[in-house]
Amino acid sequence: MTAEFFDRSLGGDDTPGGRMSLARDALDLSVGEVARVVGVEADTLRYWENDQAEPRANKITMLAGVLQVSLSWLLTGIGHGPNWDDFTEAPALAPNRLARPLAAARY
Repeated sequence: MTAEFFDRSLGGDDTPGGRMSLARDALDLSVGEVARVVGVEADTLRYWENDQAEPRANKITMLAGVLQVSLSWLLTGIGHGPNWDDFTEAPALAPNRLARPLAAARY
């Protein structure tokens, strides 16, 4: 990967599971909230985020929509990732509120 596509400040988030977790955190959503929308148990989502299991194709596509990132970014780290510019007055990498309401997920 070239430097323009890979942000080393993300550290351990350069795996599909790490990117799932990062995108979920960017939206300030809990594991339980995302799991309910996707239709899996919270433990299943935790396994995915810890790279201990891989979601089926239909679930990872659904996750990309729920997390408002592109499927290619979720899988490879290249593409449309979390939009950190939507946050106001929150410390970098520790956002705790959105500047605008969460958009409905598109599948």
